[in-house]
Amino acid sequence: MEPSLASIIEKINHLHAQVKAISGNKKWDTDFIERVKIDFTYNSNKLEGNALTYGETISFLKNITVPQKSQKDLLDIENHQKILDRVFEQFDVPFSVEFIKTIHKELMKDHEQWDYDSLPNPGQFKLFENYAVLPSGKIKEYMKPDQVEEAMEKLVSTTNTSLSHADINDINRHPLVIATTFHNRFLNEIHPFQDGNGRVGRIFTNMILLKCEFPPIFIETKENIEREKYINAIQKSEQKNDLAYMVRFCGEKLMESLERKYGYIKEVNR
Repeated sequence: MEPSLASIIEKINHLHAQVKAISGNKKWDTDFIERVKIDFTYNSNKLEGNALTYGETISFLKNITVPQKSQKDLLDIENHQKILDRVFEQFDVPFSVEFIKTIHKELMKDHEQWDYDSLPNPGQFKLFENYAVLPSGKIKEYMKPDQVEEAMEKLVSTTNTSLSHADINDINRHPLVIATTFHNRFLNEIHPFQDGNGRVGRIFTNMILLKCEFPPIFIETKENIEREKYINAIQKSEQKNDLAYMVRFCGEKLMESLERKYGYIKEVNR
């Protein structure tokens, strides 16, 4: 039996209160942020098929060695890490379509990063229709290019409005629901860019959480099980027209992030 959204929100709020109680006025610790950046960079790119192992990712980002991997994989890791540096410095900046385009431009600035069948177009919305082939073999089509600009303007506006009324004591206005709603609309419906949608979508999903003083979430991919759960949650939410499946999945990931942060703070404060 699936846990209720109310019970998930209750657990998240309890963990959030515990973290705040022992962290004082300090939102982030430098060492903790560096751990999060590496884990988020590794896992988000692994979801997109990056070949670097976790150890190779750490080694590369810390300038210890350059793994014998494709230039595309190395650039994806390097540029993603640079974007996270900016995200942790500027997560309080209001959302705008131009800001999203800017992040995409910086993330996908090198032409070697682009899929072989994509026309490099960093920082610009897609020019051609895009689609995904689901595990079932079904073709998933995304929004038409000529509809993207208006849809993104509306998504940014509704997200900013939701953030201004965020309330952890109201399920419908909880930061987890706001973040998941953005994630679903951006990735599963609009898919605004020709390439790089997954990474950009997950970055801005986490910016929503950061704005509300929650730690970022990421899907661990050391085992393929989490990736399958992630994809299944997206597909179930679409098939049943019920975002609750995706909210539950993201809620579990948020609880893990809160537990990770709580454990880190306790360890540091010993």
